[in-house]
Amino acid sequence: MEHIRYKKETEVVTFQGKEITLENLSPVFTLEQEAAKRRELEQQLYEVFRKYADKRQSEEAGA
Repeated sequence: MEHIRYKKETEVVTFQGKEITLENLSPVFTLEQEAAKRRELEQQLYEVFRKYADKRQSEEAGA
């Protein structure tokens, strides 16, 4: 498994009179990793849309 680096963003906010430090870690991918993640996401979205498109076509055919 490859080591993933993270970009750290820190922000101090006030909530109910108290200062809270928020830290956001975002993964830093190589171009290849980013392309693989994009393909994986596109495939998952395609499966969701296909599922609902099939369901809608079935409902319209039954109406």
